[in-house]
Amino acid sequence: MKILLAPNSFKESLDSVTISSILAQDFNQNKEIFFYHKPLSDGGDGFLKVINYISDINNITYENITNYVNYLSDFPYIYSKKNRTIYLESANLFGLKIIEKQNRNPLNLNSELLGKMLLKFLEMKLNGKMDIDNVVIGVGGTATIDAGFGACSQLGLNIYDMNNNLLDAIPNNFGRVTKLKLKKIVLPFKLKFIVDVDTELLGDPGAIEIYGKQKGASESDISKIKDGIKNILYLIKRDLGIHIPEKLNGAGGGLATGFNLLFGAEIIPARKFIENEILRNINLDDIDLVISGEGCFDLQSYEGKGSGIILDLFKNRKAKIILINGTTELPANFKLPENLTIINISEFFNSKEESIKNTKIGIRKAAEIIKSQFSL
Repeated sequence: MKILLAPNSFKESLDSVTISSILAQDFNQNKEIFFYHKPLSDGGDGFLKVINYISDINNITYENITNYVNYLSDFPYIYSKKNRTIYLESANLFGLKIIEKQNRNPLNLNSELLGKMLLKFLEMKLNGKMDIDNVVIGVGGTATIDAGFGACSQLGLNIYDMNNNLLDAIPNNFGRVTKLKLKKIVLPFKLKFIVDVDTELLGDPGAIEIYGKQKGASESDISKIKDGIKNILYLIKRDLGIHIPEKLNGAGGGLATGFNLLFGAEIIPARKFIENEILRNINLDDIDLVISGEGCFDLQSYEGKGSGIILDLFKNRKAKIILINGTTELPANFKLPENLTIINISEFFNSKEESIKNTKIGIRKAAEIIKSQFSL
């Protein structure tokens, strides 16, 4: 029997590597059962930990940039000397997991820290301290909705109001912008963004509406942010002559969008990353049982998130699929694959809050149910 353990992270709780480790400890190991341990990352929380876990490349290490701003320090990244590639996780810079609820205000937050990180990598490259060909950024779980323009402002994008005053690149100012200039800093490495959802940034509803509230935005904030981003996009077309595609990616508050338009960054869907990197060298048709899941499995999970991708990959294969979720929030008439079983760990506890505090216990309880059903 071949079993694929491929959980996604439980946002603001446990990362996928930890969950996979818990499951691996709870299932009996014997000669008749082979486990593939492939914790997922769709670019969001736990991206770096998954890169480190699944990587078979040499000289891959965690390093930190410290004290490049006065009020924050210690931002982890992974560097592969062999591939001359740096890996970054946007959730470590301005993610929901590090910004407390009372400080979540996407009107006044932006992605400038990513721009500052890229400037540091540029300095390292030019000084010969590090040979860098690629910077790969996992996108997801951010507290920002600025389409990446805050980060781009550190790399040469300037925005001005009607009185020619230079403005901070925060969404609260986007609607006031009447002119912009780009004195682009040339980066001697390629930028690649792994995005955790395929949702359109400016859809109706788009990513701004769908994910805005969980980032702390009110209805009026969402409207202001959306109108402001539309204004910046109009000015990019007018002042810089850059074509604006009809569909713009909305992952991480549209983080990759600004870099794609202004710096030619590549946007890589999570499905491609999961298939080509995490599940490489695995014949999916040989798998008998798949165990996945995430904190909240809902319609958004089908927008390119890890567990939704696993479900799509295996829905027409022989494997049985089990999702261990914190909660499952789907419409009552939503049609799920016949080979799917869902276990919600919230049902083991008296409240959602209690289940979040006891996620490890809940996962072990779910493992007991799976062991009894499949004699593991």
